[in-house]
Amino acid sequence: YNQYYEKEKDVVTGVVQRYVGKNISINLGKADAMLTENEQVKGEVFKPTERIKVYIVEVKNTPKGPRINVSRTHPELVKSEVTEIKDGTVEIKSIAREAGSRTKIAVWSNNPNVDAVGACVGMNGARVNAIVEELRGEKIDIVNWDENPGNLIQNALSPAKIVAVFADPDEKTAKVVVPDYQLSLAIGKEGQNARLAARLTGYKIDIKSETQAKDAPGF
Repeated sequence: YNQYYEKEKDVVTGVVQRYVGKNISINLGKADAMLTENEQVKGEVFKPTERIKVYIVEVKNTPKGPRINVSRTHPELVKSEVTEIKDGTVEIKSIAREAGSRTKIAVWSNNPNVDAVGACVGMNGARVNAIVEELRGEKIDIVNWDENPGNLIQNALSPAKIVAVFADPDEKTAKVVVPDYQLSLAIGKEGQNARLAARLTGYKIDIKSETQAKDAPGF
């Protein structure tokens, strides 16, 4: 029990055993864990004996031994491939994740000689690709954290190009102007890019194209 209690809030590799209803029993070595339907990524299907990474959400001590609940949707699952994050050189300042679809991560380096985004992406994208593969093709945007909210919002809306950002730190709102041809990219499919950027930064973001902004009040 103590061994797993220390591992709580950690990413581990387990072996899929079987489906129990819609939940999945996973062997973590000395104990079994349960991946409930709520913690599964929609559309993921596993075969028995398959090895998968999971995040230990909680460990409860019961008369039958530890009961371990794990997750495949938790944002922390994204950290697992980056050595610099494990050793504290690079910090994840914020994560916004729509499991199975897309994640945005804002990172910061505590060492001026280490490029935070570069460390996470890895040589030729090797590290980020390993995470994408583990998460079965989920898209991952890694951007630089910035204490300046305008810069952070601009980074968060990547890959869209931004003309101007007017951020109000007190109201936690921002008005963003983008080139006309970049509007759909900035907003993203079904609003996903803008939604994740808002969650990543904590700002309510209003995006307008240059043409729209000319006539919009407050822009």
